[in-house]
Amino acid sequence: MPVPIKSGPHTPGPSQHFIRKVLIVAFVFVVLFLLYTVIKMAFVTLLVFFAAVLFGVLLHGLSNFLHRHLRLPHKWALALVCLLLAGVITGAFMYLGPSLSRQTEELREDLPTVLEKLRAQVASLPYGDQLLKQIPTPEELLKGESFIMKNAFSLFSSTFGVLANILIIVVVGIYLAISPQETASGLVRLVPKKHRPRAREVIHVLRFTLWGWLKGTVLAMAIIGSLTTLGLYIIGVPIPLLLGVFAGLLEFIPNIGPFIAGFPAAVLALVQDPSKALTVVLFFIGLQSLEGYILTPLVQKRIIDLPPVLTIMGQLVLGLLAGAWGLFLAVPLVAVIMVLVKMLYIEDYLGDYAVEVKGEEEAIAQEENSPTPQEEETP
Repeated sequence: MPVPIKSGPHTPGPSQHFIRKVLIVAFVFVVLFLLYTVIKMAFVTLLVFFAAVLFGVLLHGLSNFLHRHLRLPHKWALALVCLLLAGVITGAFMYLGPSLSRQTEELREDLPTVLEKLRAQVASLPYGDQLLKQIPTPEELLKGESFIMKNAFSLFSSTFGVLANILIIVVVGIYLAISPQETASGLVRLVPKKHRPRAREVIHVLRFTLWGWLKGTVLAMAIIGSLTTLGLYIIGVPIPLLLGVFAGLLEFIPNIGPFIAGFPAAVLALVQDPSKALTVVLFFIGLQSLEGYILTPLVQKRIIDLPPVLTIMGQLVLGLLAGAWGLFLAVPLVAVIMVLVKMLYIEDYLGDYAVEVKGEEEAIAQEENSPTPQEEETP
């Protein structure tokens, strides 16, 4: 009678080991991807909240100005500021909207001709034909209904997301401007009692710094936008108003914005006359010099002094991490980080009070000696 052979423990073969390793690597990759996505979404959310803080600081600063000079109650001054801002934005759209719409339509109609002239000028350069072969034509980019539908959906979804974020910024910013002391007190309560007076000082300096940066930036945007429109009109570049508004908005992004704003103007001038393009380039170099040597020292140096290298690095890092939001908010965020490092690390931790924190004494004195009735501390 045959004796049954007992099989030993199952030993996985080489293929099973390989499959197990692949599954482990895939699992780790998925976890890391999900973690990266969550961190990125949280970071963008924090940037949106920071933008709301900036808007709240703007409303708070303007309402304080009206409160001091017109003796209006704080909430009435804030309501007047909101109405004035809404009126200015509505008036600008009503006054500039038709001109901007007309010039945008002109750009849309003239763009194929401009691109063809530009391609012809590139082709006349050495190795121009080889360069053009690597660049797809507009017809190739727009070929296929799926591409159009995909980009239309992407544009719709991104526009909807931007509008939703703007709504959040406006609502949260108004709430912060209505009750700034509530927010400040809530943050201070997170700090141990013995450090709470210092925490209030830091909050006052941060508010003072952001308000000073906002004043300087808005003034620079208005000046650069107006000068760009006037200069391009005199030079004879098409659609000067549209390009001027574009340059004024991009002034919110120092160092990088002016170069982006000057590119379309130089291209439009290049297809008309190469000498005119040179004039446009020199004009934008002059505007950049005006901003760097006159506007920035005049309106910002007294309150905020950021090293150019640190500013550019902050823009690059935040731009890579959060895209447009990071690029737009890099400078004020770097300013906040610098104030925190100087006050909390260099002064408090290292004990080096020789470091200069611009506006520290003025901000603390302003908040302690001249508070609005709604901002007075409660015992």
